[in-house]
Amino acid sequence: MIKVASVEADSDAEKAGILPGDKILKINEEEVRDRLDFEFHRSGEFLDLEIMRGEKVMRLAVEREPGQVLGIEPEVMKIHLCKNNCVFCFVHQTPKGMRKSLYVKDEDYRYSFLDGHFTTLSNMKESDWQRVLEQKLSPLYVSVHCTDRDMRAKLLKNDTIEPVLNRLQWMRDNNISFHTQMVIIPDWNDGEYLEKSLRELRPLYPDLLSISVVPIGLTSFRQHLPDLRLCTREDARDILERVERHGREALADSGEMFIFPSDEIYVLAGVEVPPAEFYGDFSQYENGVGTLRTLMDDFARELPYLPKAPAGWSVTVLTASLAEPTMRTLLETLRTEKGLEYELIACENLTFGATVTVTGLLCGKDFSAGLEKSQGRGLVIIPPNALNRENLFLDDLGPPDLEKQHGRKVLAPNSFREYFPT
Repeated sequence: MIKVASVEADSDAEKAGILPGDKILKINEEEVRDRLDFEFHRSGEFLDLEIMRGEKVMRLAVEREPGQVLGIEPEVMKIHLCKNNCVFCFVHQTPKGMRKSLYVKDEDYRYSFLDGHFTTLSNMKESDWQRVLEQKLSPLYVSVHCTDRDMRAKLLKNDTIEPVLNRLQWMRDNNISFHTQMVIIPDWNDGEYLEKSLRELRPLYPDLLSISVVPIGLTSFRQHLPDLRLCTREDARDILERVERHGREALADSGEMFIFPSDEIYVLAGVEVPPAEFYGDFSQYENGVGTLRTLMDDFARELPYLPKAPAGWSVTVLTASLAEPTMRTLLETLRTEKGLEYELIACENLTFGATVTVTGLLCGKDFSAGLEKSQGRGLVIIPPNALNRENLFLDDLGPPDLEKQHGRKVLAPNSFREYFPT
């Protein structure tokens, strides 16, 4: 069953009499075990709901109106936990004092389908796979890391896993499509292991929708963990050469580009990111693939329509070291063409350590420390992807906390127009 967390006003559910706290047992006689069942059975013009309200079991009929939302928000589904002990697991590298969800090792095919979470598929039972087929849970997002069984077992520290290629081929044979990722660790699954992985994954296209290749991230909190190292420029260039070569060959074979290095690999290698057409539908945007290109292209589209900055108007822009060169280029264009004065500060990640260089992992205290160095007095711009849906950083501070500490307006803009006064 699922518990109703909230009911949207004037929705079909509210009109049918559904209340927050109701527990949905069945929809059209089909058992509802979790949110996945709810999403699977909720479509249709008529829903016969069996619910429990307090101790009473009752039935409610929901008649769907065209264009009207159902209006039921279920409570958060309990996550299946990961049983692996990956040598590069970010949860194991998270400092104390962060929000509880950051210490949860999730490994859940249901959230893979619903929200695009990557899973190694290693904790699934046969009944789970049967459910994948019955409900056509496609696409799934799979952390492959390496197709070589022994190396993958070493990476996951799990000797009981089935060969990942066997399961991916099973998914292909049953018309379940999938996106994949490989986190590359120098001296582990790079080099010939990466070569082999790309060579063995490619034939799974078109059920294989994409491959992203991203470099390992290491924090300063790796006590009692395996001795790993970050990618050097030489490592990044080797990875980039292999990935782009396989991408070109796959494009020639299939007519589609589906193998993508992450933005971080391009930055580490000192190579400009490709044009937008390289990324297709940007299917792995949330995995750091194509984010810099999107930023640059959005800027180019907006630039002709941006106003001139009034005399004396200036902004302070906070970012991470990975995005700093791109942001400086864009801001310099705004200065020369629109008269916008700026101050750009690359914030060191004091929370996770200086080796973490992406904007999405900067916390409130990192931005606050960056603002301590500021010489400006005007508007402060922060990257929107550093905030969650509740408008909070990973340390549960938010823009209002920065405003209170520093006495300046803080904005996470969705458009470059917001860099200018309204």
